[in-house]
Amino acid sequence: LMAVNYDGGLWSHPSAIIAIGAAQAQILRWSMILDMFGDYLLLIPLMIFLGSWLKPRSPNFVRFFTLCGLAYPLIGSTGAITLAAVLPPLIAQYAQAGASQRETLQIIFDSFMNAVYLGLWNPLEVLLFGVWFVGIGWLLRKERHTLGIVTLIIGLFTLLDPLGKILQVDTIFLIGVGGMALLVPVWLVWIGIDLVRRPVQSIS
Repeated sequence: LMAVNYDGGLWSHPSAIIAIGAAQAQILRWSMILDMFGDYLLLIPLMIFLGSWLKPRSPNFVRFFTLCGLAYPLIGSTGAITLAAVLPPLIAQYAQAGASQRETLQIIFDSFMNAVYLGLWNPLEVLLFGVWFVGIGWLLRKERHTLGIVTLIIGLFTLLDPLGKILQVDTIFLIGVGGMALLVPVWLVWIGIDLVRRPVQSIS
């Protein structure tokens, strides 16, 4: 929001972000770097931990679900750091370019945005994230029943997100995004507190 001068509407029309100016481009760069860590890489220890904990219940399935889960932060952070590297220079060049150059820069900018936003980030990474939630939630029910059910429900909401994108049905997409936005932060706090209060006795 800082990068776009708190104009949230720009994220609905990301091609317009190229005109935010060179100074704001650096804020955008840092937002993508923070996104890489905060939204993606910091999930890796939790995913590995849950995979190790639940592995004895169904080793092959847990291995598959964990690989799907780990793909989410790896694909997502790749997209974020790519945008951090590519967008700021394009925005800076756009601010000083003439009309003909701006048209070319706009095409390049849009191509990178679409590749990440409509390719890597959604539907690919979110689809794999949803598979992980569903699988881990199904197995977690045996250890933490209520938490497992909620994890499973989050997975179903998460899968609606890429389904809506693939089918190009905004209603399905928005239901998925809304469910994720509301439940995932609560789930992260919940599982953290739960594991502190009831530590796992042993991990195979």
